[in-house]
Amino acid sequence: MSKIAPLPTVYCCKSKNRTYIRTYKNSRVEGKNYPVKTDIRNIAEIANGEGVGRLIFREDFLKENPKFIDRPVVRVFDEHSNKYVFKYASIHDEKAVEFWENQKVSGVRSVGFYYVCKEQLKSDPLLKTLQSIFPKTWDKLLSLGLFCADVGDFRADHYSRYAQEHKLPHEESLSSSQITRLFQSITESDVFNFFSEYTTALYDSKTLSRRRFWALDSTSISTYSGFLDAKYGHSKQGEDLPQVNVMMLTDERSHRPLFYEKFNGSIPDVSTVVSAFNTLLHMDTRAFVAVMDRGYYSKSNLKEILATGFHFVVCVPFRKVNEFDDVIENAQRAFICGNCYNSNVGQNIYSEPHSIEVKDKTTNKVHRHNFFVHVFHSPETAGAQTELLLKRRGDVLKMLKEGAELDGANQEFAKEYIVSKEDGGYEFNNAAFQRANNHAGIFVVLSDAISDGQTAYFAYKDRECVEDCFKDLKVKMNCNRFGVSTEQSLTGKCFIEFIALSIRMLMQYRIHNCKYNGKNPPHNSFKKIIDELNGIQEIEFTSGFIAVKPVSKVQQECLKLFRAKTPSDRYDNELAYANRLKKARKPH
Repeated sequence: MSKIAPLPTVYCCKSKNRTYIRTYKNSRVEGKNYPVKTDIRNIAEIANGEGVGRLIFREDFLKENPKFIDRPVVRVFDEHSNKYVFKYASIHDEKAVEFWENQKVSGVRSVGFYYVCKEQLKSDPLLKTLQSIFPKTWDKLLSLGLFCADVGDFRADHYSRYAQEHKLPHEESLSSSQITRLFQSITESDVFNFFSEYTTALYDSKTLSRRRFWALDSTSISTYSGFLDAKYGHSKQGEDLPQVNVMMLTDERSHRPLFYEKFNGSIPDVSTVVSAFNTLLHMDTRAFVAVMDRGYYSKSNLKEILATGFHFVVCVPFRKVNEFDDVIENAQRAFICGNCYNSNVGQNIYSEPHSIEVKDKTTNKVHRHNFFVHVFHSPETAGAQTELLLKRRGDVLKMLKEGAELDGANQEFAKEYIVSKEDGGYEFNNAAFQRANNHAGIFVVLSDAISDGQTAYFAYKDRECVEDCFKDLKVKMNCNRFGVSTEQSLTGKCFIEFIALSIRMLMQYRIHNCKYNGKNPPHNSFKKIIDELNGIQEIEFTSGFIAVKPVSKVQQECLKLFRAKTPSDRYDNELAYANRLKKARKPH
């Protein structure tokens, strides 16, 4: 070995399987009476946690210090000076040969899922925005996102083992306390800035369709923790626990989640939509049509959305369709003629323009806004609803006559469809039945931007994509609890789950396109595809050599499905050529 050219001031940071060589500067910091390390930068690493062996220099360091190119450098313990030193080595040198003979396997890791996600995200606005908003921690956040997307239910104490067994963007393991601190470092401002930049990047890259239908819906997540927003409300999980409501926007075409916001659990859906639209307005998130379920409709919401200039498709609740009785009567007369049936949707469709007056809060001027009322009617559904109404009406009347106690739902039903007689008996409210029968099989959709009934129908039907996102999150990923006990960690945990959900939706969209183009994916089950990818493994040696275990045909097909290349045996790209083993040594 020969003496090495001087390195900058460095120190070593050891993990289980890696040793990182880092440069730094000693700087004075206000409030401290001792120098503090600043401008810390990785310049090389050793493929073991012992801190002894060959240095694999980073490309940016080699560009700045070309004297180390193709020069094998090792870190060894010098018995004379009783400290570790850096020296040049040659594989023709006797000691260097001993170094090669002592090389070990530094790890065996699953790599298929990582390579697929890397391919999916390499030019995607999701990764670019993550790197922009979180320049120092993006690799850690993405690694936690991949972990959550793979295993589902996020348990911080399981991450360390997962990081040892799987290739991740951030190679160093993270302890539970480190993950907690990482969660706590993410603020609500960070998250909203991420969404603002994310949608802008999506627009600029034309990743989304020009005709953007974004489904809006919410879910409730029950919790035992005492979060500020955890309150009792209408639980969509049917659990008698405090809950936090989460609203999400999802692109209908790609099923890509785009935005979410947490709300107090006692606030109903109808009261959250205006706040969400005001937030989106000031984040400059526009140029889309929000598709909403019945729970978000009210006249006041309609006026607020029209006033902000957003576009919408919203379904009117059955109990409120009488607000458009004049349009429904015109539709029913048109349906009788038989010219309104649309074979593509299997229903009668009638569309009519409508208008509403909206008062400008700033100028107090009243403006008239136009929108379209789309009436849909299914004769089959109408018959089933009428039959069900008749049966329930008879059952409730019988219960009343027999003196049975009614539960809450049946009490409300009896108030509307059954009246008390003067002699203390009961009879049917035929007027109420007639009104309900007139509306049987009918549902009404409003839109300010969509004049065509068929387009509005499919936009509303495809709203189920946001429900699929919630199903993936709460059922398939088992994230039906927040899994944190402090308010400070909640924002970061929710954001990591959003990243994980985004990754899963990108992969599922690829599978959907495969089926749409008439091709069969390797498995119909998304979980089985993930399992196949996790079965692809690489063996890493301390010399920098990487050997790939045999990859099956199905595993190759899974990689090809996501346009990822099948990995092959290789040396680390940053390994100096002089350090590479090119042929077996002679036996003598």
